[in-house]
Amino acid sequence: MTGREQTEIERKYDIEGLTPVPSLLGVDGVTAETAAEPDILTAVYYDTDDHALARRRIVLRRREGGGDAGWHIKMPAAEGRTEVHWPLETGDDDGSERIPAEVLEPVRAIVRDRPLTPLARISTVRTTVRLDDADGRPLAEIADDHVSASDARGGAYRKWREWEAELLDGAPDTRKKRTRLLDSIEQALLAAGATPSTSVAKIARAVGVDSLTDLDGTRVLSGLLPALALQNPGSVGAVVVGALRGLTETLVTKDPLARADAPDAIHQMRTTVRRLRSVLAIYSRVFEKTALNELRFELKHLGIVLGRARDAEVRGGRLADELAAAAEYPTEDAEIRLVGGARRDYADGFAAARDYLLSTRYYRLLDSLDSFVAWPPLTPKAENPAAAAIKHDLGRAVAALAKSTTKVADADAPEQALHEVRKAARRLRYAAAAVASAQPVTPAEPGTKGSKKSAKKAAKKAARKAASAAARFAKHRRRYTHIARVAKPVVKRLGDRHDRLLYIDDINQAAQAAHESGENTLVYGLLVARAERLDDTVPVVLDETDRAVRQLERLVRDL
Repeated sequence: MTGREQTEIERKYDIEGLTPVPSLLGVDGVTAETAAEPDILTAVYYDTDDHALARRRIVLRRREGGGDAGWHIKMPAAEGRTEVHWPLETGDDDGSERIPAEVLEPVRAIVRDRPLTPLARISTVRTTVRLDDADGRPLAEIADDHVSASDARGGAYRKWREWEAELLDGAPDTRKKRTRLLDSIEQALLAAGATPSTSVAKIARAVGVDSLTDLDGTRVLSGLLPALALQNPGSVGAVVVGALRGLTETLVTKDPLARADAPDAIHQMRTTVRRLRSVLAIYSRVFEKTALNELRFELKHLGIVLGRARDAEVRGGRLADELAAAAEYPTEDAEIRLVGGARRDYADGFAAARDYLLSTRYYRLLDSLDSFVAWPPLTPKAENPAAAAIKHDLGRAVAALAKSTTKVADADAPEQALHEVRKAARRLRYAAAAVASAQPVTPAEPGTKGSKKSAKKAAKKAARKAASAAARFAKHRRRYTHIARVAKPVVKRLGDRHDRLLYIDDINQAAQAAHESGENTLVYGLLVARAERLDDTVPVVLDETDRAVRQLERLVRDL
């Protein structure tokens, strides 16, 4: 069962004593207030032993009572938080602490196969007041919460009272107006004696922290510092590791979409895998070989698994479009054989991909990626200045592209040789794009027992150092982007050609099978004729690629 998704935009306030919620009539369009009877809400919050969800500011809970009883996942969003809701009976819920598989789907790439256990139990007595406008639209809701919380792991018991101001479906349709409404409500609540909450979520307060990110489960040896390269934001190691961290985060973000078979999700996840592999290949000098090769091997396997479904998806989409354009011909049998076959292949490929995404092998790959980008196995070359090292590595990538291009004319199998050219161009494109958008690792200051003042001073010093390095690196980013843009048409041109030849071969094989089955094969010949391009010979493609390679060589020389 797919969860119901909504956006939650709210603000929290601490309030002492028995101060009543003030009237908000007249506040930014509020013309009516409706108070509800109190509800008793009981919730159990779950996380892994190392707080994998909390570190990403994600909440997973099971709540009873009130109008939204059920399983909830809350995740950060561009505005407010995204909340996904499942009813209590999901997965034959029996009231136990077993979390239904459907609920875990959106966070599988984060929790993997690690057990989730209660983090806290929270009981809330809630009284709400709905605020409507003149047309009866619900603008916002004020919740007066008396909270009792038990820290399931730390053993502490805490009580407090808070007010929540949450926007409802009738809230303004622009962010600026929504912010103005919340600001107006806030002024009235502050005037009544409330103060902005010191904690953004009940669960954080329940376990004694201001932010969920304070629950850091990472085990680091006392006094251990990152490699020297990561303490210098101007080093190639800091830039490349920063790029890998961003791509790893993207992979985890794409995972639940791919599991849910969202449109284009398998393709986007496979593209992210290819980007990771390209960065590891082009900047391989930065890392120790053993760990690097193991990671590249596993990422390649993931790409192959995803590729089976993606290739069938592309084939099916093209066949459906081409047959629709040939509707004046008898196409029913061809649609069953071609489009139906592609869709069956996609279903099989997607099932295989889902099985892999639920496998121990995949979870260990994600663990390896996390470890690799957190404490990367760097070589001394990682300490080299970023601009010079990246110029060297991109230069090697362009040289490899040029070499593979020169081999095509004399190759016994020119199509396979062109495919190697395409892969070399793709590696170059993704490697250049990755460093163009990378956020270099910022210097890590050693942990001390000093005051908060000294810690802030150290943080400011690190921020200034990072800002200075970023300013020096900015001009190079634009040049890396230019290289990626020049390589992109080469990748697309060769990719379209490769896919077209595979498409024609598939149609010819299907036509033979159709003929043997006594079906009308006229439309197959039409599809092949429409796909063929007389101007798409190997010499023509090579000439275009040669011109792009010469331009790329000039761009790298100018870095």
